[in-house]
Amino acid sequence: MKNLLVVLILVITLASCGSYQKALKSEDNAVKVAMIDTLFAKGKYGKTLALFEQIIPAYRGTDSAAPMAIKYAKALYEDQSYINSAYQYERFIQSHPQDPNAEKALFMAAKSHYQMSPVYSKDQTDTNTALTKLQEYINVYPSGEFLAEANSLVDELRDKLDKKAYETAKQYHHFGNFRGGYISAISAFENFIVDHPGSAYQDDAQFYLLESQYEYGINSFPELVPERLAKAKKYYDTFAKRYPNSEYKEDAEMILAKIEDYNSKNIRK
Repeated sequence: MKNLLVVLILVITLASCGSYQKALKSEDNAVKVAMIDTLFAKGKYGKTLALFEQIIPAYRGTDSAAPMAIKYAKALYEDQSYINSAYQYERFIQSHPQDPNAEKALFMAAKSHYQMSPVYSKDQTDTNTALTKLQEYINVYPSGEFLAEANSLVDELRDKLDKKAYETAKQYHHFGNFRGGYISAISAFENFIVDHPGSAYQDDAQFYLLESQYEYGINSFPELVPERLAKAKKYYDTFAKRYPNSEYKEDAEMILAKIEDYNSKNIRK
């Protein structure tokens, strides 16, 4: 029975492959379309691409052009050929702006770019492109079918950019006094706080800005220490006011105590 089952599966597989090859070689576009529909039903999107490339030109200018184009873009997306699916969805919008699928095409073009966004540690050009495309969808369809998902993707991408900027600043902080690490960290954290106001890393950035300024100040030439610690004290005041329940509260208070101890020993009243 097991051998019979194996033989049956093999026969079915070969028959399926044979039908696909016949469709590829057929001069009848209806045969190719039928095979595309069969493969779509089975989720075998990658195998449809060669068929689409054969028949798309034949349907240009016909009533079937738009349905065929949107299916082709979907096949590319499902096959994870995101750069090509983005192009095809955008081309669909240009060619069929009044089509009922225009909204979906605009969203899927943006989602294709989203899929190309790399991990936060790499160059974020594709992330910025995806954000631009998603915002375009949100602007064009403020009550659109895919609005909730678009907003969710935007939040995810923005968080990735936040993490990229925060981790870059923190890397400078890790350098310490080596190669001007604290100076670069102070600048990077200041920029982060301004440029990423809603970030989940605001608390962290504010603390490490304080710590960077303190370390930079206390390790300066003696005549420069008071002024630089005074700036660190201002950073502490801002941190304490904004984040009274921060996980860094005790660490920040220790830095304040060191500043006050230095001042009590070195600054004449």
